[in-house]
Amino acid sequence: MKTKKLLQECGCALCALLMAVAPGLDFSVQGKVLPDAQDFFGFLDQCIARTFRAVGADTLTLALLFAAFWFLCRRYLYHKPKGTGVGEYLLCGGLCTVMTLYGSIKATGSIVSLYANGFQAFKTVLFFAGLFFILLVLLRGLNELLLSLDTPTKMKWSAMERHPFAVPALVIALCWLPQILVKYPGVLMWDSYQQIKQYIGEYARVLNHPPFGTWLYGVLYTIGRNSGLLNQTYFAFTLLQCACLIGALAYSLLVMRRLSVHPWVRYGALLLYAVSPCYSGWAVVIGKDASYLLLCILLCTLLLEWSSEGKRFLSSWGKPLLLCADLTLMMLTRHNGVLIAIPVLLWLAVSLLRQKGSRIQWSRLAACCALAAMLTVSVEALLIHTLNIQKSYMQDTLSLPFQQTARVVKLHGDELPQDEQEIINRVLDYASIGESYEESYADAVKDTYRQEATAEDRAAYFMLWLRQLTRYPTDYLDALLHMNGVMFDLQSNYPMYISLSDSELTDYVYPMSFNDMTMYDREPLKGLNSAQRALTRWYDCFDQIPLLGMFASIGFCNFALLMVLYLAWVRKRKSALLVMLPALMTALNCLFSPVVYLRYALPMVCTLPFWFAAVQKQLEGYGGRQ
Repeated sequence: MKTKKLLQECGCALCALLMAVAPGLDFSVQGKVLPDAQDFFGFLDQCIARTFRAVGADTLTLALLFAAFWFLCRRYLYHKPKGTGVGEYLLCGGLCTVMTLYGSIKATGSIVSLYANGFQAFKTVLFFAGLFFILLVLLRGLNELLLSLDTPTKMKWSAMERHPFAVPALVIALCWLPQILVKYPGVLMWDSYQQIKQYIGEYARVLNHPPFGTWLYGVLYTIGRNSGLLNQTYFAFTLLQCACLIGALAYSLLVMRRLSVHPWVRYGALLLYAVSPCYSGWAVVIGKDASYLLLCILLCTLLLEWSSEGKRFLSSWGKPLLLCADLTLMMLTRHNGVLIAIPVLLWLAVSLLRQKGSRIQWSRLAACCALAAMLTVSVEALLIHTLNIQKSYMQDTLSLPFQQTARVVKLHGDELPQDEQEIINRVLDYASIGESYEESYADAVKDTYRQEATAEDRAAYFMLWLRQLTRYPTDYLDALLHMNGVMFDLQSNYPMYISLSDSELTDYVYPMSFNDMTMYDREPLKGLNSAQRALTRWYDCFDQIPLLGMFASIGFCNFALLMVLYLAWVRKRKSALLVMLPALMTALNCLFSPVVYLRYALPMVCTLPFWFAAVQKQLEGYGGRQ
């Protein structure tokens, strides 16, 4: 027995050492250490020297990491949770694989460096093994945390418990108010500019942006311009948007309190709502992303209620109509809103079928579905007709294959046969895609799409894409990881918060500060430039704060989503899967987006508290408590 315990301790120490070394390993291809290896010990000398050269962390950091990971290994490594099975190893292995590939992409631009020589392969194994054990113990620790939340706890002395809506709303409003004033009168982002320019006729009216936003922001600008109160009009809209978002966030906490969600989940959610710039930094943006975030927050709250109430959710018309309005506005606000609305409605229908809903409940759900579809189609058709918007092929959905083709053209264009060049040229501008190719940004390539391309042209292109996949698999994988590998990056983040500055739309002042100041009353805003810059800089640095900053990281939230999703599945908390559906569909959409922006990932990053609320025991099963 003592021997077994000793072996386990040695195993924990070895795993902890791998875990401490892995995060700081340098993926760059290293040259040999002199003298060259001539025998076994020469190769051992090379291995020792190059391994320590590849370790990027200093000795003190390694010591602290080793101590922390040794503690975690002793607690979780040999204590497998019940019911998880082989799935936890597959999940951790899959995430490690993507992180290893992306680590090579960040360091060298290609996955080829992982196996460039024997030592690179050895280093890859070290990184993978250390990372695997890190994710495994974190997954098991998360499982233990979720289990602890099943224990009900009451805190009647708290003001938030006595006033579960008013107190959170007041706290959030007080924390946001200084930021709202600094960001006066609200920030128009580049999509909003384009929609306004389309509305007033300065840009061609095409369907690349949702017509509803083109109409909404165009009317907003027109009212402000015609009244001579442009800044004040923007500010009124910003205040309204912030008030609605604060109300939705406070309502979510009210619902969590009503469903007896653990207080620490609710207090943690309130902390994030109040201080994370993912909420406040985007609440002051006049654009479809901020509106879409508000609607996703409200949707998750309604789905959380469904998880508890089941078919009782349909006992009156109030909540079904609110759900209908929310889904309708989601589909009108962003083109990909339908990718959330359809799975949600299908899930609710299957859930109601399993719960044997009454005829009245079925009629209300059916009316909700029909009304949402009818309103979305009719409003969009009316706006397209009224504004004379020209329909166009949405090439954004093909950003990934276009990027892969452009990379092949850039690296292997000289060896492509003439017929293949012609097939590509019928869909994309072959002459420019190689030069305009940017590794992590697909707009330059996808914008060369030829709108005159026919269905036959696209079909021929897809067949060629498949053939080139077998010839250039490494280049295809490199292009994929350059585009969306950030979704699986735990070590760095790409924050995105936009702000005003006294500039033109094409001027670079500081990150995400591109503005067309002709769309504002320019002079009164110049005094706020410095304050706005400082506040935006704080937003950009927020994700670097220990612990709290991780909740503003795309990679961290994506990993948390997948882990909570897995644990909810193995613990048969299927109602939690419904609440997590908007975040999951957002993550899938990001994988195929032209670029992985925080603004695309907002519905995933900002709904994290809902996952922890939904997975608790009192909401277990379809419909929870009946």
